[in-house]
Amino acid sequence: MKIETPEGFSLFGEPLYNPVSYPDPENKQLVKFKQAYQEWEKDPEDREKLLWLGRQHAYMGKYRDAIHIYTEALKQFPDDPEFIRHRAHRYLSLRMFEYSIKDSERAIDLMREKPDFMEPSGLAGAEETTEYTFYTNTYYHLGLGYMLNGDLLNARKAFDDLLDVGVNDDHVIMFCYWNYLILKRLGYDDEAKEVLRHIKPDMNCPVSGGYYECLKMFKGELEPEDIIGDKEDQLSLVTTGYGVANEYKFRGDYDKYVELLERVVSTNAWSGFGYIAAEVDLKRIKG
Repeated sequence: MKIETPEGFSLFGEPLYNPVSYPDPENKQLVKFKQAYQEWEKDPEDREKLLWLGRQHAYMGKYRDAIHIYTEALKQFPDDPEFIRHRAHRYLSLRMFEYSIKDSERAIDLMREKPDFMEPSGLAGAEETTEYTFYTNTYYHLGLGYMLNGDLLNARKAFDDLLDVGVNDDHVIMFCYWNYLILKRLGYDDEAKEVLRHIKPDMNCPVSGGYYECLKMFKGELEPEDIIGDKEDQLSLVTTGYGVANEYKFRGDYDKYVELLERVVSTNAWSGFGYIAAEVDLKRIKG
């Protein structure tokens, strides 16, 4: 009998098991993972292959292994901002918020005054639809780390800075979504409305469509029921569910707010940022 080791634990102390399963050996993500291993085995000291190996472990839900790979790589490549920034992301996945913040801040400091650069997507099928840069990814995770750790003022600053480095509609949408929620939490309603001015009709958002729907709801163009309905796709529910839950809260419907948070955390998509944020809110409510 195989005993599975959890990747981490929820804020309530519940074990979080790897949610990723690819029974089909021809699955594109599984193939990319195997290829990364094969390439690394040819040259275990190669920096790029180490970085790619860590990323592919993370995409397979092996977050602890990914963190270990980045940490070991930093012994060979100390102060390498890419290993640090990717480790920050996976610390977030495992609810290690302070570690994530520290890594994100360090990665930004190491890259200060240096030119930004594009980061290739490691997700199978997303290579042509995602355009992220080192700075957009790192500031994004820094802002989320601050927010999830309860430091809303620093979270706000990080997302404000992001609007200066975003390079496409997907970036603008993601940054505005979280910044809006942070400003509302702070009670800065007028500034939250200003954030929504960045949201235009027919924005091109192959990645952040769920956030875009929520932002249109915040603007009054959609109702919560238009977005959430009877959504069964777990990742889609996690992505939009947290935003819709907060809209209920803003409207004074606290019961629906909590009910939807519970629905989000009933899924298995526990590494999604919407799931983690819902978990943080529920922990604050329940203690």
